[in-house]
Amino acid sequence: MWCIAANRSVLTALDQNTTIAEHDTSNCTVTTNDIDSMDIIQFADGWYSYPDLNTFDSDLLLTTLTLRNIKPSKAISPWNMKQKNSTGLPLTEIGTRQLEALFNLSQLLFGLARGEQSNYTFRDLQLGKPARQFREAGFNKFPNNNRSIDFFSIFQLVVNDILKSDAIDIVYMMYKDPRIRCVKQKSLDLLTNVTTINEVGYIILNHYSQFLIQLLQGIRDGHLIEEKIPSLSVLIRLCKVIVEKNLLSYYQHLIDMQFIDILIDLFEYQQYKSNDLIIYFIKFESLALQCLYIILQCAEHVDMWSEKAQIRLVNYCCTLLYKSILDNDKDDYSQQIEINHIIYAEQHEIIHSLGYSILIFLSIVRCRKEIGRFYRENEHFRELLNAMKYKYHSRNEYLSRNSSISCALNQLVNTMFDRYERKKRRNYHHLSTKDYPRHHIQDEDEENDENRQYQKYSNSLCQMIENNQIKFEDYPNCHKFG
Repeated sequence: MWCIAANRSVLTALDQNTTIAEHDTSNCTVTTNDIDSMDIIQFADGWYSYPDLNTFDSDLLLTTLTLRNIKPSKAISPWNMKQKNSTGLPLTEIGTRQLEALFNLSQLLFGLARGEQSNYTFRDLQLGKPARQFREAGFNKFPNNNRSIDFFSIFQLVVNDILKSDAIDIVYMMYKDPRIRCVKQKSLDLLTNVTTINEVGYIILNHYSQFLIQLLQGIRDGHLIEEKIPSLSVLIRLCKVIVEKNLLSYYQHLIDMQFIDILIDLFEYQQYKSNDLIIYFIKFESLALQCLYIILQCAEHVDMWSEKAQIRLVNYCCTLLYKSILDNDKDDYSQQIEINHIIYAEQHEIIHSLGYSILIFLSIVRCRKEIGRFYRENEHFRELLNAMKYKYHSRNEYLSRNSSISCALNQLVNTMFDRYERKKRRNYHHLSTKDYPRHHIQDEDEENDENRQYQKYSNSLCQMIENNQIKFEDYPNCHKFG
């Protein structure tokens, strides 16, 4: 959110009793030092701040958002469930109060979900003031004694209040209204918080039949920061419900909308990897691959996708794996058209998508045996995994930041190579004992005793085998990419 005038500290102050229409004809600006705590402040894009809403009192915020204490005849707002064709109404003071209530309620839920006792109100955030303690800012649902706070129970309590008040209906109306900038983002933020509880996500899926498709359209067409990222945050939670309850009709929406292709097209969009947007792209990609990992954990679900989508996704995951071992330390990012965002994220200690890309790759190759065979027999792929194991091993600096990468990598190697080798040996032993008499096997063992002493290197990624020229020792390619 930005303020009217180029300088962030310059705001437009309104008298408590001034209406929006009156203010439009007589604009005046003052600095933040001149603003009184009882002033109504106008910001850009139709956002206002009211002194009585500078609070985390969830009951007051819900009352304001749902127009509970306003007579229907006076509740003139574009977001009024009881009014016909309300979405065609212009923005009113009541509507701007709903906006601020939505923002602060979302901030409260976000803090509670993270086990925190403070966050910024809309007003304080715009004026550059520090975060406020929830209790001191009007939130009255914490226990009065000094006992430890069960944040999840408190969070559930507020979410239940939201459901009972029908506030979700109002928020959904605000989400669909494109007129005011950032309203969609804040609506999605609140929906992200409430759908953390699976039962609420299930209710929303059933009650708003078009919401899933609208989210997918927003991811495809929306603004990166204001719509794509918050839409993914909601979608992740809804996909958990879809997968856990095996809601195939909703899952089919993802396929019909070509969700995988939408994401890969966005991943390949060069503009998102510029200096200005790289941080947001890293977050977007991480959320997107987390969502794909959720919907591709089950083999039956993987098989529902087209071969083209599966191959595109596998290829993109491999691209991320290769990017992770490239040495860009000496590169000047300001001179690059496309930044290696994996290396950039690690240099700036930002969590990235590599762990999820490994797990998604594994999910697909488990189901598509021919793809798994291709990569298992590919020498360059084995060298790539060796290089990654060396970089992300247990004593490496990256593990302390994000251990999921090392765990995912170990799971990939164990499944694709270690288990495969064990299974191959078992099958060979079974066939040998079945096809040949016991004494014949013993005769062959004695004749080939010299060959039996040669060993294959214990690293399943390595194809080196002992012979007269090669001794059994540490093989350098198992430790670095060469």
